[in-house]
Formats: sequence, structure tokens, C-alpha cells
Amino acid sequence: MSLVDLIAKSIREPRKAVRVASHRLLAPVGRLNYRKFVVLTRDRTGSNMLIQALNSHPRIAADYEIFAKLNGRRETSILDRCFGRQPFYIEAKGFKIFYYHPQDTKKSSVWDMLAAMDDLHVIHLKRRNILHALISSRVAYKTGIYGVRSGREDADYRKKVSAITYSAENLEHDFQETRGWEQAGADRFARHPMMEIFYEDMASDLSGEIRKVTDFLGLDYSEPKTDFRKQRTSSLRSQVANYDELKANFAGTEWAQFFDE
Repeated sequence: MSLVDLIAKSIREPRKAVRVASHRLLAPVGRLNYRKFVVLTRDRTGSNMLIQALNSHPRIAADYEIFAKLNGRRETSILDRCFGRQPFYIEAKGFKIFYYHPQDTKKSSVWDMLAAMDDLHVIHLKRRNILHALISSRVAYKTGIYGVRSGREDADYRKKVSAITYSAENLEHDFQETRGWEQAGADRFARHPMMEIFYEDMASDLSGEIRKVTDFLGLDYSEPKTDFRKQRTSSLRSQVANYDELKANFAGTEWAQFFDE
């Protein structure tokens, strides 16, 4: 983060700016003996909310999608920077990574590097209803709005959102793809300490789920804080123009459970 960005952030979010500034100041003379973790997931699973909640813990530092795109950078330099020295008060440091990162290369060494880390803890974040994640992903892409944190942002989202159409063939592919990602992620980190956490549980009881995460990381619990809001407040049927057609098409299949309206 540049000095200009830090000044701008201090105006918008003064508490967060102070945290970032103090972290940057103290890290060079900090510690290396902290818990390393990743949040393994796909888009539209509440990962931003989870990272923000973790960052509200006084002993946790969590980055967002540091491997979304490499932009010519080396994976080792990104990972070394993330897992470099931390301020003395940080007891756990991590970041989130989607199954399909980085998106600007077909093959990356980051996955082998992470799998080779014996001390890495994995928080596997999923959404039980994959259909909800897929629709949310398409709507976010269409509107360009990936998170709502204020009344103004919510109003802007509502102006832009409109019903989408999803072909049964594409939906079947996306169901299978997500299941494949989940299984491949579980297999890749099978020998690592791993916990599962679900979007639906965070949405209904964020405090309870964060308590499970802090227990997993070996930290004392601290009440989480987040200002992310649920974007979809209308029915899924109203957001998918051919919802009833899709529901009939998938009746009797393993995907039928996702059509819960």
C-alpha cells in the first residue's frame, strides 16, 4: 500500500489505517514464530466477510487475494512477503486463495509451495448451496459489485441488479466444477491441519464460527467485527429468469437439493 493509499484509507477508515501503519512499522523487527494459515475457497462464499472478521482479532493478520494474479511477480516473493516477520502481537498470519488462482497463468508453483509447508493450517470455506454461490457470482460479475458495506453501496447494487438466465448445460458444468475444486483442495492438503467452515453458518452465527476458527488456530476468542452486508435479499427465483425450468430439469439429480425455493 502506497503512502497516498494509506492517507486515503485513514480518512475513510481511521482505525484500519492505524492498524496497517503500526503493522508496517513493527513488522521488520517482529517475530517469525506465528501460526500460518490459508483460507481455501471459491468466490461468493463470504470470504471477504471472514477475512475482515479475522482482521478484527487483535492477534490475527489476514490478507485478501494475494495470488489472484501474478502480474509478472514470482510466487516465492509474494509468499515470503506474506509470511515474513510480523509485529510481536501477531500470533496468526494468513491469506485467502481461490481454487483457481492465479488467474493469469495456467500453471503455478504456489500450490506445491503451500502443500510443502508442514506448519500450514487450512481453513476450507465452502457454501453448502452451490447454486446460490453460482448465481451470486454471475450477478456480481454483471453488476461489478462484489461487496456491499454501506447503505449507498446497497442502493447502487439494487439499481444495477437484474434477472439472469442460466443454461442447464452450463449450470451442470459449474456444479461439477465446484465439487471438483472442493475435493481437489481437500486432497491437496490432506496431511495438513484442516477445518471446514460454511457461509450459511457464518451468516447465521458469525461469532460462533469465528470462535471455532480461533480455537483451530490456537488463539483466544475475540468478538468479530465486520460491516459486510448480505447482497441478495430477494428470492433466487426473482434473480434467475428461468429458475422454474432449471428446477424441473435437475429434479431427481444430486443437484436438486440446491433449488430450495
